[in-house]
Amino acid sequence: MRILLDVMGGDHHPRELVKGGIEVGRLRDIEIAFAGDGRLIESALKEFGERANRSFHIVSCSQVIQMDDPPVRAVRSKSDSSMIKGLQELKSETIDAFVSAGNTGAVVAGSLFTLGRISGIPRPGILAPLPTLEGKDIFLIDAGATADCHGDHLLHFARMGSTYAREVVGIEAPTVGLLNIGGEQGKGNRLMTKTYSLLESADVRFAGNVEAHQLIRHRPVDVVVCDGFVGNVCLKTIEGSVSAVTSLLKRSIRQSAVAKLGALMMRGAFGELRSAMSYQQRGGAPLLGVNGIVVIAHGRSDAETIGSAIDVARREVEANLTEKISLAIPGAEHDGS
Repeated sequence: MRILLDVMGGDHHPRELVKGGIEVGRLRDIEIAFAGDGRLIESALKEFGERANRSFHIVSCSQVIQMDDPPVRAVRSKSDSSMIKGLQELKSETIDAFVSAGNTGAVVAGSLFTLGRISGIPRPGILAPLPTLEGKDIFLIDAGATADCHGDHLLHFARMGSTYAREVVGIEAPTVGLLNIGGEQGKGNRLMTKTYSLLESADVRFAGNVEAHQLIRHRPVDVVVCDGFVGNVCLKTIEGSVSAVTSLLKRSIRQSAVAKLGALMMRGAFGELRSAMSYQQRGGAPLLGVNGIVVIAHGRSDAETIGSAIDVARREVEANLTEKISLAIPGAEHDGS
């Protein structure tokens, strides 16, 4: 297995991402290709005691798609960027999966232009794992790939999310919920009522509407479906809330000697909480619906987070996920490989 990591365009220096790639490559015994500034990558490989060899390869690029670049324009004008060259490697099947912590919109646009969609899938969706109090992740799709959706788009998100939960995560019969403003049928706007009807009669285990406050507390379903605009707002709100609560707790502890003592005694519990809610351990969000394994990592990805994203890609490759999604779409053409 060979997975290509785009080390340019994220918030951290490329050496940090190279470090994460080396660590997971050694741990999982997989080949890692690094796309980006060849000199920076070679320097990082030397720093961490590696060279470009059988297990670690360099794909040199002269351009970088930045976080603030307009996605479509950047994809069209920066053909020698690490992102586009990485996707071209995936298209040519010299690698098995592509991982990037760069501009999300550009990853989506570049994947559509370079790889195309799986037959029968009208729009791609980003599947984001969210932590829950139950200890098992809940999977939200779409987290930002397609902002303006029709009911048919959400139906296919449900099918793709269910396939991922079953084939990659191992949930035998995943349940699907529709993210809405109320639990009762008939709630929401026209998109929600139309989608409810489609899901109710579809080939998925539809459990009805779910509300945002239920996701982390109760984990009412395995997969929750929404359009990309709502999903991205929901995801960022959860991330911001977790960060705010953590900051408030730290500030309160610093203001009291008694609180500091109590925090010291509860260090193990705090560690478990941090681990359960940490995005570093769930750093990869698969882009489902494009014709290849693409994983979008958090822009703030450090070595640990990028290693998690690469591991998500590895599990998708092992599950042959692209083919499994194709098989799950009624009327889709597939080659049976």
